[in-house]
Amino acid sequence: MTREVKKPEIRKNEILDAARKFFFQKGYEQTSIQDIIDELGIAKGTFYHYFTSKIDMLDQLVDRTTSEISAALTQIVDSDRNAIDKFNAFFRTATIMKMQKLDVFLVMLKVMFKDENTIIRVKMYRRMVEKNAHLFSSIIKQGVEERIFNTQFPEDVGELLMQVGSVLNETVCRLLIKKDAEPHYIVETIETKMKLYQNAMERILGAPTGSLQIYAPKDYGDIVTLFYQKLREDKSNENNKT
Repeated sequence: MTREVKKPEIRKNEILDAARKFFFQKGYEQTSIQDIIDELGIAKGTFYHYFTSKIDMLDQLVDRTTSEISAALTQIVDSDRNAIDKFNAFFRTATIMKMQKLDVFLVMLKVMFKDENTIIRVKMYRRMVEKNAHLFSSIIKQGVEERIFNTQFPEDVGELLMQVGSVLNETVCRLLIKKDAEPHYIVETIETKMKLYQNAMERILGAPTGSLQIYAPKDYGDIVTLFYQKLREDKSNENNKT
């Protein structure tokens, strides 16, 4: 049987898509290269033409995912907005992207926080900081030039706030998947956490009090409501199967 010949970029993305599916379903450690080869019906040599190992494939999968987010963030940095508007949009864009791809986000969220997928989550956060800290720093430099921010270390502060943002993101995600928590409790807790982080960021940047608005309560209210409904549907479906 003749194997279908595809353009390298198409084939590579097919392998990454299959890897993402298995990583989410089985976890990184439990997924084998053979799982992916069997799923796509390709030769082992084809896999090794694009990736040197499973960890290399994971690296490239993380890079592809974070690059998609970086592209959206770059548009914000290159816009004509002032530094405050860019700063707020930088954080809120991630929420908007989750809203636009809510089904995918729901699957990722439930799976990414399984113990067996810790390596994927950690790599994702680290890569996000590596790829976007310089973008964030450029916003902070602009803010210093506009005399909105007051910091002597815009480069280091950019990386620091990206790391703070990663911790904030994990905090929010863990709240979303908290078992037996009512939506109103989750939304209220997220709002409290967001205000805490906003206050800390303003102090670090020397920004005017109340100038940072890195989240829209309605966005998280919508996400929590839809996510809560989805969890109940999934639980109901699991009970019906038993």
